[in-house]
Amino acid sequence: MNPKDDPYLSKAHANAEILDRKIKKLGVLAGPIRENLPVMTRYQDFWNGAKEITALFKELKPLKKSDRDLLWNRFNDLCLEVKEHQKTGYGAMEPLSKGHRDEILQLAEQAQLPKDMQNADINDLVERGKVLKNAGDMLGKFKVEMIAQHKKACFDAIQRIRKTHDAAWGGVGAGKPKPRSETLIRARMNLEANYERLRKARGALENFQIGRDHIRTFLSTARDPVKTASAQTQLAETEARITDISAGIRKLERWIAEDEQILKGQ
Repeated sequence: MNPKDDPYLSKAHANAEILDRKIKKLGVLAGPIRENLPVMTRYQDFWNGAKEITALFKELKPLKKSDRDLLWNRFNDLCLEVKEHQKTGYGAMEPLSKGHRDEILQLAEQAQLPKDMQNADINDLVERGKVLKNAGDMLGKFKVEMIAQHKKACFDAIQRIRKTHDAAWGGVGAGKPKPRSETLIRARMNLEANYERLRKARGALENFQIGRDHIRTFLSTARDPVKTASAQTQLAETEARITDISAGIRKLERWIAEDEQILKGQ
């Protein structure tokens, strides 16, 4: 029977052609990475495309098993190739990443409040807050040139110091009402910083979610026990990061809402 005369086969063939075109397009994104040409795309472009294809494998029905297996193997081989290339690139990236890390941590250290500080000075808090914001901005700017270990070290340091700043601000003028102008100034400063933090946090969350989806897809077909165990460990770490970032986003959204309310009442 001619496949065109069978609605099922016709639809299955059309779905296979859709996946074939998508995988070929993904291969084009992988080309500059594979051939080590000037980077025309970032790795994220590739993984965004991979996420779309992963979803299509789940959504496109019907699809003949032979076509699905052939297309999935092509797709999976391409993803594994880029993943290995990405790992290799981390080694070459490490010296550059270390330089960014050291500079960011140096800024963060300058923003650290003195341990023997008895009463926080508002002007000092403002100035150190600006330095800490610069450290965060630098991390956002250079994160694509940093390995995960160095990014995490910077992120953790900035978060730790930010907590001391928040605590110090909480103690400023404790027990007595703050001038309205001071409250408004701080609310505006907080909003500016937290809008940027929220934007970066949402971007990071999306990246980790893309990675999680790909790991789950890999695990659904993995047969090698060693690779499966490694992927499961990576999935657990990714899930933990997603949980942490999601909690941070909720906190930022709450802080933003509070400061927006303050400014609305001015």
